Amino acid sequence: MKEIGETDKKLYGEYAVLYAGFSKDERVRLKDFSKSHSEKLKIVFACKDDGDALLKEIFKRDDGSCIEEDTDFPKTVIMSGFTEKELLEFLKKLKTLDINYELAAVLTRFSKDWKLKDLVGELIKEREELAKRNRKN
Repeated sequence: MKEIGETDKKLYGEYAVLYAGFSKDERVRLKDFSKSHSEKLKIVFACKDDGDALLKEIFKRDDGSCIEEDTDFPKTVIMSGFTEKELLEFLKKLKTLDINYELAAVLTRFSKDWKLKDLVGELIKEREELAKRNRKN
């Protein structure tokens, strides 16, 4: 897990955000929030059968795709193409929505070839490992 700085360095990928596991009401609010952040930001929602889909294929979808579909994923936010500084600002503003999310990640040139379910699984493992380390301290 790499630390994000506060630079203008652009992170990997197309300028987009992928949301998975949110309720219908939350998806609408997330779309409005994301568009208010930037009209240029593409918003993609996970479809119910996306577990085996590669992230690079999901991110190719049209803006607003699968907004009507409920999924069983943990509430997950995956960002792509932000600058480091903008990413931190986006996450800070996202917290003000009172929509809790369990997992967050940044798309990388390596993770783009992963299945959504595999990335979610890795994020869960990382979260558990961090919790274990924090309990020891």
